[in-house]
Amino acid sequence: MDFQDLVDTPQKVKTLAGTLVILVAFPVYFEALPSLIDDDISGSGSSGLSGSLTVSFEESTTSLSESVTLGDGESHDSFFDIMDGSELSIGFVELQVSCFDNDDPGPGFTDSVDGVSELSDVGGHASGDIEDQSADGACSGGGNGGFTIRWDVTPGYTGEEFTEEDLDEDEIRELWNDGGNGRGAWIATITASIEAAPIAGGLIDDDEDFEITWTAVFFELSIEAASS
Repeated sequence: MDFQDLVDTPQKVKTLAGTLVILVAFPVYFEALPSLIDDDISGSGSSGLSGSLTVSFEESTTSLSESVTLGDGESHDSFFDIMDGSELSIGFVELQVSCFDNDDPGPGFTDSVDGVSELSDVGGHASGDIEDQSADGACSGGGNGGFTIRWDVTPGYTGEEFTEEDLDEDEIRELWNDGGNGRGAWIATITASIEAAPIAGGLIDDDEDFEITWTAVFFELSIEAASS
């Protein structure tokens, strides 16, 4: 049978064309197959950077401040809502209550303040990852009076850059993740204690001014190969 016998009818021409396409396509496919498999494996199982890695934190801050004047035994409920919907993690939340007792005659008559949190609506409270705290402090006449409470939403967070030798990129990101904790209504009750010195005609001091500041520090990880 010569070539003319293979193409003497339209059906034979179609059959011959299909056979040629298969003969050409198969070698190309099998030559490319190993690289396709390698790409698929590396794409699905990649753990990112590894080796000596520099880990740093890009921070952003949200804060709320308010002022309140309280008499002896009076309380004030302070609210701080964190409803951030971004992918940023929360490093820590801090409550600072400041006061300055400068209207009493001397030692023994210094006003003070105490505070206690109520975090039942905050993510992570039910699991025990975020716990209620309390604190107190004198309203020192020299300034810097009051107290500060801090909650480490991401344990161990300081914001300081460091070098990691043992973990790869994915493991580092998993470690520095707040797990969705910290979102919700942060509440603290502030109560004043006024120590007033009696003088003729009344009391020299019957209330105190308090500055209340909530601060939440968010962060995003930056991971790069450490320079040699």
